[in-house]
Amino acid sequence: MIEKNIIFMGQPGAGKGTVASILTSETDLYHLSTGNIFRQEISNQTPLGLQVKEIVSTGGYVPDDITNAIVKNAITKLNQENKHFILDGYPRTIDQAKFLKSLDNYNFLVIELRVDQDAVIERLSGRRTCPACNEGYHIKFKPPVVSGKCDKDNSDLILREDDSPERVIHRLNVYKEQTAPLLNYYQNNNELIIVDASDTPQNVAKKVLEIIQNNGKI
Repeated sequence: MIEKNIIFMGQPGAGKGTVASILTSETDLYHLSTGNIFRQEISNQTPLGLQVKEIVSTGGYVPDDITNAIVKNAITKLNQENKHFILDGYPRTIDQAKFLKSLDNYNFLVIELRVDQDAVIERLSGRRTCPACNEGYHIKFKPPVVSGKCDKDNSDLILREDDSPERVIHRLNVYKEQTAPLLNYYQNNNELIIVDASDTPQNVAKKVLEIIQNNGKI
């Protein structure tokens, strides 16, 4: 049984979601995505969820105090159930990181999945999606049987606007600009563990699991 909580960080295309999925299927870790937490709060029409819905509907930024409260509620529930988790999408700022550190009874490893920018561009810009059934493909790593056609319903596959090379580069630059101070914060406190995520998701997950089992030692 794993008795650590993990903060997962990584630029778009680093494979956080895939690696987290592998880890949760092979261990007793729970994948806690802040995007899913927000959607659940909104769906349940909780007081915090209603505030988030109003802010998001006007294109605003959810302030730290609301985000912190929602995350605290979610991890407190898991802690009460004696569950350990992978926290994905939080913290995003130094203030959020300090808030997380101020909470009692939590033992975190901070892991960043790091991939070369060219590899990320290849990973993301090569993705194709079926607009009918939402099945995902990759022109190199998971090609359809018939080029450009969905295996399930023969629909023409599309390149999402966010996955165009230009948009990918923009997303990477935004990530670097917004996340660099947080990474420096963890690195200066000797808390940041950097994992080369250029390998297959299965091998990266294996590497991360070894680090977790070795209590953060690479």
